[in-house]
Amino acid sequence: MRFRATMIVICTSILSVFAFTDARAQKKAPDGVRVLLLSGGQRRHHGYRDQAFYLSNLLEDTGRFEVTINEDAAIYETKAMDKYAIIIALADRRDPEFKLSESQQKALVKMIHDGKGYISIHGADNAPADWIPEMKEMLGGIFSHVGLPDGKTRKGTYRVKIKDTSHPITSGVSDFTLADELYYNIQTVENLEPLATVEFQGKDWPVAWTRTYGKGRVFHTPLGHRDFGPGKDDPLRNPELSRIVVQAADWVAGRSPAKQASPNK
Repeated sequence: MRFRATMIVICTSILSVFAFTDARAQKKAPDGVRVLLLSGGQRRHHGYRDQAFYLSNLLEDTGRFEVTINEDAAIYETKAMDKYAIIIALADRRDPEFKLSESQQKALVKMIHDGKGYISIHGADNAPADWIPEMKEMLGGIFSHVGLPDGKTRKGTYRVKIKDTSHPITSGVSDFTLADELYYNIQTVENLEPLATVEFQGKDWPVAWTRTYGKGRVFHTPLGHRDFGPGKDDPLRNPELSRIVVQAADWVAGRSPAKQASPNK
């Protein structure tokens, strides 16, 4: 009996390892767009690693993307970036160990200007005092306590209103309810045209938009806050928001609308 119980424990452990490995395994897509997903570790108020694993699986399950997860922005200044068509930034990098150096910011801006696609989610727009002006110009809007307006946050349940239903990124998406952290009072460039908004305190705040920067395409959503710790809700798991992000990946990659599809298909 003791031997049998030991074998059961061993087999269960082996199966658990295989299950974990499979959940994290990179999937191959022969004709897929190669994506660098820049996370930033787990700060005590964001579950970046769990979110990065989920997002990479979401994209790769479409069969149209191959995703590499990285946490060190030093890669921006290396030849390794030549193989990636899209960069997805997921994390607030204001912590000293994850902070973008000036040379890394310049490398990123140049890559997008030269034609790479860029997706920025939630805290990736959090701008410290040493961000170069081109970062805001590229993103179209930043959350910052440097300069005015002074950014504000509020966790709650919101109604996300699709303002432009004709854009490939919002194609097939209707207004939806989302529990998330709203960034409002953010600093935006002039004439920003949002794809989606959230009404709060009598004003519509932009929560999704696009930019064309040089030859590159940019999509940003301030939505997508996942709290730190196991079992926390992730707004990116909302089927409407996840569809927007997947279709944004197609759009920044220059795919035609005809090739876009729901992430659930």
